[in-house]
Amino acid sequence: MKENDYFQNLLKRLCKAENISSRKPRFEEVEDLVLIHMKNHLKAGVDLECLKILNLIYQTVVPLSVKFTQQLCLYPSGDRLDRVTVSFKKSDYMDLNQKLKTGQWD
Repeated sequence: MKENDYFQNLLKRLCKAENISSRKPRFEEVEDLVLIHMKNHLKAGVDLECLKILNLIYQTVVPLSVKFTQQLCLYPSGDRLDRVTVSFKKSDYMDLNQKLKTGQWD
């Protein structure tokens, strides 16, 4: 990601403020998508840090009316959660960054 990725920088600073490793949310660009992965490290249940990061994403993105999807990825042989992935279309993610940069949204 670029240095002017305002959302990535914001999310990592919010994680740090919540005593969550800034490396926990992992950003990735794949074709026309921007993905944010959060690995679940518990063998039973859901890592509380994953939920806190999801909450930080919701608190930031929802008021700005930016579309995204969330996917829970389970291990193939059971009910154990592997990771949570939040995905944005690249155009929506660029719109999010522009709104954060300018402070203006509808």
